[in-house]
Amino acid sequence: MDIANSRYLRWFIIVWSAGFIAFHFYTATFGVFIAQLQRPVHLTFAFVLGFLVVPVIKGRKVGIAGLMLALLALFCFGYNTFHYQEITMRQILVDPLPSAAIILGGISLLLVLEITRRVVGGALPAVAALSLVYAFVGPYLPGVIAHKGFTPYDVIDYLCFGLDGVYGMPVGVSATYIFLFIILGTFLERTGVGQLIMDLGKLLAGGTRGGPAKIAALTSALFGSISGSAVANVYGTGSITIPMMKKIGYKPHIAGAVEAVASTGGQIMPPVMGAAAFLMAEVLGIPYLKICKAALIPAIFYFTCLVLVLHFEAAKTEIKGLEKAELPTWRDILPRIYLLLPMVTLVVVLFMGYTAFRAAFIAILVTLGLSFLRKETRFTPKTFLEALLTSARRGVMIAGATASAGIVIGIISLTGVGITFSSIVMSLSGGIMALGLIFIMISCIIMGMGVPTTVAYIIVVTLAAPAMMDFGFSALASHMFVFYFGVLSMITPPVEVAAYAAADIAKADPIKIGFSACRIAILAFIVPYVFLFEPALLMEGSWGNIALRFLLTLAGVIILAGSITGWFFKKLNWGLRFFSLITAVLIISPGIRTSLIGIILGLAITFFVAPRRWELIKSLYPSNR
Repeated sequence: MDIANSRYLRWFIIVWSAGFIAFHFYTATFGVFIAQLQRPVHLTFAFVLGFLVVPVIKGRKVGIAGLMLALLALFCFGYNTFHYQEITMRQILVDPLPSAAIILGGISLLLVLEITRRVVGGALPAVAALSLVYAFVGPYLPGVIAHKGFTPYDVIDYLCFGLDGVYGMPVGVSATYIFLFIILGTFLERTGVGQLIMDLGKLLAGGTRGGPAKIAALTSALFGSISGSAVANVYGTGSITIPMMKKIGYKPHIAGAVEAVASTGGQIMPPVMGAAAFLMAEVLGIPYLKICKAALIPAIFYFTCLVLVLHFEAAKTEIKGLEKAELPTWRDILPRIYLLLPMVTLVVVLFMGYTAFRAAFIAILVTLGLSFLRKETRFTPKTFLEALLTSARRGVMIAGATASAGIVIGIISLTGVGITFSSIVMSLSGGIMALGLIFIMISCIIMGMGVPTTVAYIIVVTLAAPAMMDFGFSALASHMFVFYFGVLSMITPPVEVAAYAAADIAKADPIKIGFSACRIAILAFIVPYVFLFEPALLMEGSWGNIALRFLLTLAGVIILAGSITGWFFKKLNWGLRFFSLITAVLIISPGIRTSLIGIILGLAITFFVAPRRWELIKSLYPSNR
């Protein structure tokens, strides 16, 4: 039976989705409820809707089983909603629970795993399921990974009736910040901001060498920060940029790699950082704007290196930009530039000291108001309803993912495996910091595979950040380090979700795209190590030191781009490429002495390969004009 064909059920889905949105608008306006109420209400709305609109297998229809699971979700998560006062007052693992609560809690864990499997795939629920198994089999495991073990009653009590499991901090952020940014992103899409950003990218970079690739970099930096998903970013911008890149001569796997790298980079770009910035601020207990400030310089280097790599690659292979007739003009763009006002409003309101969810709500209202200025962007009852339904369905994905991440974090907290992980890293590395950091990097990439940005951060920071701080690094630097590598898992083979999405559009081998993406984004694998030892790159310290470190690292980025592409004013042989790589690493490395040695070597390379001082400036001009 296809329940989606039921007229009454369709109306119920519409009303339920509207209620989902209205609840978050209400709390954004008048303040959030206590966590024991806000979070269950959020999950009740999300999971009931999820089972009604997301089929058990992609491409199939939602059947009667979906309706039954939706009713189960209503009872299970509704129980916590209606009994939030008793749940708030009781002590976890001390006060007894009614048998009905234990049964509903156990079912709710299964529902979390199933809805997560439907909306984000099998990797995350598999990890969550394994963590549940780990809670029971601890006494039978060897060495440092063993623990005393827990009963099903203890596990259900801890995960389902406290704030350290399903209803933990990940869902708390989903129920406040993230969902409102999902609504904001959806409304911005409906008003044509995506196309405006694309046209701006074309105007600024489309006519230069390798223009479409640079368009991908610029648009993804802007769009990706808000979207919250590298995969959504690939499909949102890549469907336009990848065909353009292929058209002017880029190989399919390179075009796909460029888009995957650019879209992944959007997740580390302030002010939103795929909503991870708000979560990081919550976890660290520091102002949100401090997170944005710390993330800014590394993000600038990421995209500067990407644009330089694209330009040098285009110069080496003689790829031209778009023809003048294909480019928009300022006359086309200026009448629509007001559509960027919600993004400006968001940043201004944040700087005024308001909370992130209040800023997002105000930006949503501004978006709605601006949409009525032009007929093409104006919301009609139909398009407004479509935007609400789209936002609600996207909210289901984040709710499911964060609830599963909560299970993982809850088991880590319950069993103490986080401390064990730190011990394992210290033991395997023999206390050698460099080796320990490499182990942590690999662990973050593995743990971040196949999950959304915010969930990747939640998982890696819970396990890996304590190990980082054991080495003596600051909390902010440690969190930024593990966050970067959790995000980079999206382009790192074999589970490279951004690369797979790009491969779908480019019609190319995803593994080939993944390895090309890692080569293009090699700077992103280096910079986290640098800012651990150079806090100036996280904007900590005097402005003079920050400016000096910025300029030195920028010089290293330019030479690194030449080494990656094999072109720096002219084609480089393998010897010069290797020498350039060593030079770039010296410049970027912490410490003034090594940086100055690198600068001297960099000047030598520059004068050796480009004796004519104006050659670089000439190379920046569009080759087809």
